[in-house]
Amino acid sequence: MAKRRGKGAASIAALAFGAAAGIAFGTYVLAPNLPENVDPNAPTAADLVAAETQAEVNAVQADQADSIIDHIVEDVVAGTLTDRPVLVLRTADAEQADVDDISWLLRQAGAVDAGTVTLEEQFFAQDGADQLKSIVANTLPAGAQLSETQLDPGTHAGEALGAALLLNPENGEPLASTGERSLLLNVLRDSGFISYEDGTILPGQVIVLITGDSDGSGDSAFTAESQSLFARALDAQGSGVVVAGRIHTAADTGVIGRLRANPDAAENVSTVDSIDRTWGKMATVLSVREELAGRAGAYGSAASADAASPSLNGVAPAPTEG
Repeated sequence: MAKRRGKGAASIAALAFGAAAGIAFGTYVLAPNLPENVDPNAPTAADLVAAETQAEVNAVQADQADSIIDHIVEDVVAGTLTDRPVLVLRTADAEQADVDDISWLLRQAGAVDAGTVTLEEQFFAQDGADQLKSIVANTLPAGAQLSETQLDPGTHAGEALGAALLLNPENGEPLASTGERSLLLNVLRDSGFISYEDGTILPGQVIVLITGDSDGSGDSAFTAESQSLFARALDAQGSGVVVAGRIHTAADTGVIGRLRANPDAAENVSTVDSIDRTWGKMATVLSVREELAGRAGAYGSAASADAASPSLNGVAPAPTEG
């Protein structure tokens, strides 16, 4: 059954502002007097100074808001995930500080640490796609199936790892045996696709996929698309997936932007786009609680987010009419 996607408060900020201001500033500085660049609608020097001042004010306000959240975040999440096993997957470009902080906050919420697996750069690279597909096809846990219509490596890897790393949402039992899970993980690690510490990986009820700050444009397009397909396939195997990254991942071409633009993905995979902020890390942990309750949402500060965070009291917001 599809999770109901919560609707909430207006988004905090749009992605385009910083880029637009930067482009305008660069144009003015590099070529202020060229006749062909004269535009009556172009920002003046005063406009640029005002924009920079406002950006500084916004940054200070955000830091102040985070300083308040820092003092209450433990109390907000405490007990929300008691005895719930949560597994963390991280991409190669994820900031270590983000991974450490979210993992710590999950423990404060009472979650069982099911381990951390790093998905190395090769895992989502185009030149490693054929080898990745071959590995997952040959080490697939018993009973798991690979899509015959979606043949991309992201989908097949998500189906395989979901079957190996998640608990059955119906009965709470592991979808794969310990031997099957070890075989898949060991072969992927030996081939350079993932890394993890021996003896630390347990099946989880929910997986948190932490990524970096890529906007998925240019040479990164294949990676972003593969990550989005991977997350969708992973989610379909168990109780839920939360994809968390920094703000640029919510660009139209970024992994979070791609997930939010797809109606099916948006109804099932929770996304958080500002995990460099304390409230974004808090929203990630609360999103795990939402996934366990059968709900999904888009959270953060990008224009595509429905709200900054899930409800702090665990009550789903009423869906917006229309």
